[in-house]
Amino acid sequence: MNTRTERINLAFAHKVPDRTPLFEIFQPFQPIYWDICGENVATHQALCWDAMSDGISWEELVDESAKAQFAICKFFGLDMVRLTGAPAAPEYVRPVKTGAASWSLQGIDYVENPRTKMVEYADPADAMSYSNRVTEEDMIRQIESWDGFAAEVNVNSFAVYDKVRMLADREGIDWVYMGEIGAGTGVAFYPPFMLMWMLTEPELYSRWLEMKKVSAFKQTKAMLARGFKVIALGGDVSCDKGPFISPQLYREFILPVIREHVELVHENGGLAVYTSDGNHWDIKEDFFFNSNIDGYKEVDKAAGMTMEKLIEADIDRKVCIIGNIDARHILCHGTEDEVLHEVMQCLKLGQQSPGGHILHASHSVHEDVIPENYYTVVNAYREFFDMEPLQY
Repeated sequence: MNTRTERINLAFAHKVPDRTPLFEIFQPFQPIYWDICGENVATHQALCWDAMSDGISWEELVDESAKAQFAICKFFGLDMVRLTGAPAAPEYVRPVKTGAASWSLQGIDYVENPRTKMVEYADPADAMSYSNRVTEEDMIRQIESWDGFAAEVNVNSFAVYDKVRMLADREGIDWVYMGEIGAGTGVAFYPPFMLMWMLTEPELYSRWLEMKKVSAFKQTKAMLARGFKVIALGGDVSCDKGPFISPQLYREFILPVIREHVELVHENGGLAVYTSDGNHWDIKEDFFFNSNIDGYKEVDKAAGMTMEKLIEADIDRKVCIIGNIDARHILCHGTEDEVLHEVMQCLKLGQQSPGGHILHASHSVHEDVIPENYYTVVNAYREFFDMEPLQY
């Protein structure tokens, strides 16, 4: 029987492990935590915001978050994990409680959503996009004032990881840890003016991209030195209908940074995973083959990135596919039978490679995923490999 680390390494090497490795990302405060960890400041966002308004320390938030994330990853028997960071900086800005399920933070009102149990903007108009939060003038000032160097890496960003790893090491759990860092290549989050810069101000845009790259590369090296084995990079570049930019612009501006980022990861002993929602078929050659990536995460089945097509295009022979349970429809609205079929089909297709497949939701266990459906996913997986079902 393979260890967790061996299982992941074999999948990335396109070899057959004893079973398909299991990976997942659990959104903080998803109610799936409650059955496993109970309701507390690390698992229930309203309780967390109440505690922050009452003065809970950053250290206690980190401790509780680490214990909850360790417990849920252990419970589901994951082979690879990606943890969320520290809940806040040591000197974080505290919300002010204004009602039974409402708060104010830096002048903006928040409420608990009774359906998802998440804390969100009281007024949806406050949920401004990134493009509305940054003006072109502000961005130009940032670029012009940049001195060419990156700030020191904030070691507090590793606080939860350090504690989870300590707990895992204590119990002999050899998880493979994934870190995630973008280098300015997630074009889906660009303000409209920056998309225009790619055409009208390419030198200005390139300077901004260099600024983001220098910082991200420094963080990447720090992650790898800390013990992360896999680095998720890239960021969203496509939507359901295809890439946000032309294949030519992707090749000119984005691909070189991706290749450089991947090379840095490889030079420092890590594996590089491209993480992006959307339909990438128009940039298939560059995205999957010319990028030199080792794996592909956020495999967006609902956008047309199906296992069948990935296998047909021989992408699974070159790139480890980390997916592809539909987290947009099946995990949110599907019946138990639909979830079972989804998992069994995904595992069967993944084993056609052979190897090169890690089971994962197409994005994460996010706020709209029905917890019972994810239990069904893991029990279907365990049934497929003749393992005992979960006890809960």
